[in-house]
Amino acid sequence: MFERIIPRSMAARTIAVMVIGLTLSHFASIAAYRVDLLEQTDGAVEQGAAERIAAVRAAILKAPAEERERTASLLSGRKFDAHWSNKATLETDMPVDASLSALRERLLDAAPDLRDYPFRLAYVGDPDHASGGARIVIVSAQSPDGAWFNLRYIIEGPTSHSSDGVLLSTIVMVLAVVALSVPLIRSATEPLKAMARAAERLGVDVTAPPLPETGPSEVRQAAHAFNEMQGRIKRLLTDRTQMLAALSHDLRTPLTVMRLRAEFIEDQEQYDKMMADIDEMEGMIATTLAFLRDDTAQEETEIIDLASTLSTICGTLSDAGRHAEYSGERHAPLRCRPVTIKRAFMNLIGNAVKYGVRARVVLSFGDGRIRVDIHDEGPGIPEAEMERVFNPFYRVEPSRNRETGGFGLGLTIARGAIRAHGGDIELANHPEGGLQATVILPWVKC
Repeated sequence: MFERIIPRSMAARTIAVMVIGLTLSHFASIAAYRVDLLEQTDGAVEQGAAERIAAVRAAILKAPAEERERTASLLSGRKFDAHWSNKATLETDMPVDASLSALRERLLDAAPDLRDYPFRLAYVGDPDHASGGARIVIVSAQSPDGAWFNLRYIIEGPTSHSSDGVLLSTIVMVLAVVALSVPLIRSATEPLKAMARAAERLGVDVTAPPLPETGPSEVRQAAHAFNEMQGRIKRLLTDRTQMLAALSHDLRTPLTVMRLRAEFIEDQEQYDKMMADIDEMEGMIATTLAFLRDDTAQEETEIIDLASTLSTICGTLSDAGRHAEYSGERHAPLRCRPVTIKRAFMNLIGNAVKYGVRARVVLSFGDGRIRVDIHDEGPGIPEAEMERVFNPFYRVEPSRNRETGGFGLGLTIARGAIRAHGGDIELANHPEGGLQATVILPWVKC
């Protein structure tokens, strides 16, 4: 479940890590700022409340005794309600907590004479201001003449930051990070994508141009190593071709000598047998060397219509009196080595009509791949032989007669060609009878 959430590309993962990390850091900074602001504001609010209460009390005390209640009423406002009476609003002291103790100390600092007379202080809740963090303080302080100064004061809490503002700042930060990081990360990962495309192309065309060695030092080093590997592969193929050319010459020389000596055989029957053996040996040598040399390895790649190629192969076999039919997609562009691909499918479809009487070829697309199914109506192949038939010189048909079994290289050549293009071949006995060869090739829209 967790793996499905993680982006697959390196660029997406890097952007996700940056966005998540900066977002968490952003929220942590906002939280720390709020805690610090709350601590500072609480102290400032309590200090202001203490000074305001002390100032109101001092103003009332300066008025004549008969005018003090009227003065208290005049000084009352939205946040506080002051009274001067013979009775205390708070009959007893309330339990003192840390916040109440801090307010008491600030009041005593603002009005030191409160220490000489009964002084009561309490916090009570206010349903109308609870959501805003407001508190109500009740003060009852006795004056020198025995009267009581009673005050109900609303202390508003620190103004809370709007959650919309936090969300907006987070969105702006994320958009800025994405806008700046996407082009930078794409430019950093583009050389890796180019290397992946070059690696896929190398399996099809070993003569492809080398990678440009640009970008960060690590990318340049990887591109240089890739180019060195491609060069070694090209040299290996060139050396092998030269070696097989020499081997081909050395093998054909004794056969030429044998053919010349056969001309001196007077017995016609023996002469015919000798020439037949020489012809078979020449055919075997030519086929084997062609397989080992793989002349098409140096063939240039180009775009062909695979559907048209398969249809042409089936049409050619039908014209020759064989039963082969094509169906499926009408067009299937494919970048490949045309001769190699055609020879592979000629071997597969030729085997189908030769050993299975009739061949039905179907081409389809799916999951970014080309699929070609070749179904015949023959006896099929035993399950134990499915993989062995791809081995060089192996034949299910046990005779060594070329007319019935060939040299056993057709499927080997076909699989090698398909795999050289990044695909593969699978064989299976069809439920309705016959053998089905399935060819899978990677497909990139051209």
